[in-house]
Amino acid sequence: MTFSLQGQTVAVLGGSSGIGLAVARGALAAGASTWIAGRDPQRLAAAVAATPGLRSAALDIGDGPALAAFFERIGGLDHLVVTAGASIGAAPLGELDLAGAAREALDVKLLGSLRAAQQALPWLRPGGSIGFTSGMLARKPTPNALVKTVINAGLEAAVRQLARELAPRLRVYAVSPGPVDTPGWSFPDAASRAEKFRQLGAGLPLGYTATAEETAAAYLFAMGARGLTGAVLDLDSGATLG
Repeated sequence: MTFSLQGQTVAVLGGSSGIGLAVARGALAAGASTWIAGRDPQRLAAAVAATPGLRSAALDIGDGPALAAFFERIGGLDHLVVTAGASIGAAPLGELDLAGAAREALDVKLLGSLRAAQQALPWLRPGGSIGFTSGMLARKPTPNALVKTVINAGLEAAVRQLARELAPRLRVYAVSPGPVDTPGWSFPDAASRAEKFRQLGAGLPLGYTATAEETAAAYLFAMGARGLTGAVLDLDSGATLG
């Protein structure tokens, strides 16, 4: 059966690059009216220029009124996907900046995802879906990654809670990626980047790291899978297997 989102509307927050942009491109190719949003106007403009048909809006996921205005501008919505991430370095508990960097990361990814869902709720049509982005750290303890672990685990708990709370009107799910080569990673040159992902892939059961496009396929599947809710889709090349 051919996958189609014809006649539907999809919004991707964090959609200017990486996994989010790959999701948006996939939704557009499947026939959806597709919006992307993010904080960087230049990245958004570049994404729209490279993918005719996408529509965009610059906003901060921490700004509730801006989110409300964005969804009002779109009008009816069928699928919301949140891939916006938070940047925080590795640190042991004793060195965590709980009042600064940790609080900001929580507000962007965990509370930001919930804030986006809350503001989109009045505009989401029955039968639609909300997709969050967690990560393998939710279920794979890793030294010095407490804040990311808490954020991702919190999102996965929210998926189960909201899937029950919003049923039968809406479905809720999360995709949990492993390492993915996206612009969020910074390297001095292409060779360093390639070597890092070769090393990361070598340590995974499948021996490679998934691309943004391969990861995006999980969100697109979830949009069309009417019986799927309350689930976390692992697309991590087996990282959580140990």
